Amino acid sequence: MIRLIKRSTLFVALFTFFFLKGSGQSAEQKIAFSNYRKYYDPVVKPQEKNKQETILNFREKYLKNGYHSYSLKVKEDNDFLFEQINADGAFIDFTEKQKNDPAIIAEAYNRLWKIAEAYRNGQADSKQVLTKQFLKAIIYYGNKEINRPNDWKRFHASCFAAPTAAVAIYFCLLKEMDKVEEGKTDNKLLAEACDMLKVIALQAWTQPFRNDATDNNVVQIERFRNHVWWVGGNALGYRPLLAVACMYKSVPMIDLLAEVSSKGISPTSQATYNQSFWNEGFTADGAGWGHGKQCLIWGYPIDGTSGALSILTALQGTPWEKSLTPENKEAFLNYFHGGNWYYYKGYILPCLDRNSMSYNLSSRTIPFMGILNSVLKDWRKDFSVSELKELEQLQTEGESKNIRMSDYPEGVYNGTRWFYNNDDLVKKSNDYHLIVNMASSRCDGLESASDFADAYNFYTADGLTLFEKDGREYRSVFGGWDVTASPGVTAREGMENLTPVTNWRGYTSKYNFAAAATSGGANSAAGFIFEKMNASDNNGVNDKGDNIGKNPVLYGVKAYKSYFIVGDYLIALGAGITNLKPEMPGTIRTTIDQTALGEKVYIIENGIEKPVTLNKPISLISETNPVWVKQQNKFSYTVLPEFSRQALFVCESKTTDWGKMNFTNKTKENLPEQVNILRLWIDHGQHPVNDTYGYAVYMGNGNPAPKLPVNVLKNDTTIQAIQSDDRKVTGAVFYTGKGNLETPEFRLKASAPCAVLLEKIDNTYEITVTDAEMNQELNEIIVSINDKQIAFPMLKGKDCGKPVTKMISL
Repeated sequence: MIRLIKRSTLFVALFTFFFLKGSGQSAEQKIAFSNYRKYYDPVVKPQEKNKQETILNFREKYLKNGYHSYSLKVKEDNDFLFEQINADGAFIDFTEKQKNDPAIIAEAYNRLWKIAEAYRNGQADSKQVLTKQFLKAIIYYGNKEINRPNDWKRFHASCFAAPTAAVAIYFCLLKEMDKVEEGKTDNKLLAEACDMLKVIALQAWTQPFRNDATDNNVVQIERFRNHVWWVGGNALGYRPLLAVACMYKSVPMIDLLAEVSSKGISPTSQATYNQSFWNEGFTADGAGWGHGKQCLIWGYPIDGTSGALSILTALQGTPWEKSLTPENKEAFLNYFHGGNWYYYKGYILPCLDRNSMSYNLSSRTIPFMGILNSVLKDWRKDFSVSELKELEQLQTEGESKNIRMSDYPEGVYNGTRWFYNNDDLVKKSNDYHLIVNMASSRCDGLESASDFADAYNFYTADGLTLFEKDGREYRSVFGGWDVTASPGVTAREGMENLTPVTNWRGYTSKYNFAAAATSGGANSAAGFIFEKMNASDNNGVNDKGDNIGKNPVLYGVKAYKSYFIVGDYLIALGAGITNLKPEMPGTIRTTIDQTALGEKVYIIENGIEKPVTLNKPISLISETNPVWVKQQNKFSYTVLPEFSRQALFVCESKTTDWGKMNFTNKTKENLPEQVNILRLWIDHGQHPVNDTYGYAVYMGNGNPAPKLPVNVLKNDTTIQAIQSDDRKVTGAVFYTGKGNLETPEFRLKASAPCAVLLEKIDNTYEITVTDAEMNQELNEIIVSINDKQIAFPMLKGKDCGKPVTKMISL
């Protein structure tokens, strides 16, 4: 066997030498074949015999079961595909211009894969499939692919699609490939096709080039670290790495994959970003990052971890088998806890990925169910009895699309939670869901991709505040949305002035300030400083898109924005509202909500309900008792007139343009042409300087209390604070770490910028403090209550920024 493999290796070397010499190869082709020769070494080393036998077993499995055949989406039938291949191997229905398009090259390989799959499963024989035209097509499109410049454009088609098709074709034809590699055939065209399939498949490991030392040796741990193309989903989620390793019969490749997969199931964080194994994926707060520090919790974090877990699962029962490490287990449990907060009653929260505005009102199970099912099926031995009980209950409730997990403490599955790596405050109960997506210079925004996904993700991390009871309140009306009136956002009006862009990092705030203090229960105090910036302008961004210098309407508004949750009430305060570009047209407004109008709407004043009319703006200002706007079975809204000069609401019918909001909607049928929307906003005029606002939302059932049970203690650019009427809840955001807050009961002070929550429980106070700047050098924050100083030690490492709670007797 060894002698045959050595003869095969010599055959490959001689063949590629004459092939390259005789064909005037480009530099790119030479590099591609050089890499092939470098990494293809099928000689069995005595110490690797067991591993090589395992590789042979993998190869047979890929032949028997097909590699990723379920993902093959070619619509044309094989008879048509055969007819389209000319004598040179080109598909004649592709135009001349299309033939060099990377997507068309990948599609050509997918077509060849479909033909090969028919051969593998017995639907076609060798005379039908292994024709000269078929083999030439592999070579023809392979040459087009490897002739492309080795730059950033080799992403996606070159590293995901084409290699997947190539390795799948190879295993469909494994018996023929084995004959070539064992030197048992003199079919030079078949040998050339075999070589080309391996050259193209290797691009899963080599493309795109990183332009660093790992390009010279891709089989090393640093290849899969510290680069957006080579971590998370882009590393293990979409590349056929294990299959290519088996194609190359490479023990070192699989050794590396086992190590990368184990280490990749681990969290990153703001504080450990440069030390984490991956700087994308699961975050220590229970959420996740993708494409930089975007809270793409349901995309890249799942795909990368799922890919890692799939590899580790495939390696069970082999010499590469590994158990889950304690860090792996902690990462899974933390993500299952955290991910649950971004899902409600069968729907993932909108504005967490680049397809939020793609119209789809169908409910679904929570996206991490695939990982959860795999953990319970294949990795039970690594979890304790109590952990398995919890995960099994989560699986049952996940399948029902209504996760409650009511037996667990507040802050785990329900209550209120601060996602400190993502600037997200979330409250989740059986009756309603609230998310406040704040912004800081620490995080990226949400990406847009105008040519294939969302085109208007401009305001999703500007304090976006979403209220839900059934999970469809926003998805059902995005086609008629004015994004400059996104809920919770203070911005310049004028959606007609926006140009759709591609922006892989989104938009965020210039300021390193965002925090929420919560002990996990019903209450919270949160705030951030907002002035918009383009996250693509940050240093080290290698995928800036086409957005630079566009859409000036986005910029030039500054605000200090805080949010206080007291039971079922949200109180939102704004201070320092300033138009930094007053010469630019457009009113500055703070939108309270822009939500689906599906129920009756009433004004509640002095306890009396009055129905409202459609398409007529109505004032929300009252000098006496609050005027509440209530949507039946939904939410109730009011403004605080002492901080809001002009506030309005309207029940309006809007004409939709779904295709404008998301490219995929253009091919969908029967989308709503009109949507009814309830919109409420505070008008700051065109030239606000240090303006303020205040509003409240009642999220519970029934009507709000006749008198708002919360008092504002302070609302300026140094401190924003509230206290409940019963004085059991006090919340404050200290923007400078200076100044005193006077309450009816005590004087409050903090030594550093932070959010503080005091909750009175009998004769003690539960006090929670969160560092708003995530200062890794800050050892403690001292909260002074009257003359008593209380030191709160700040957490370090991956937990930096996490709320710290103490029970104190005053």
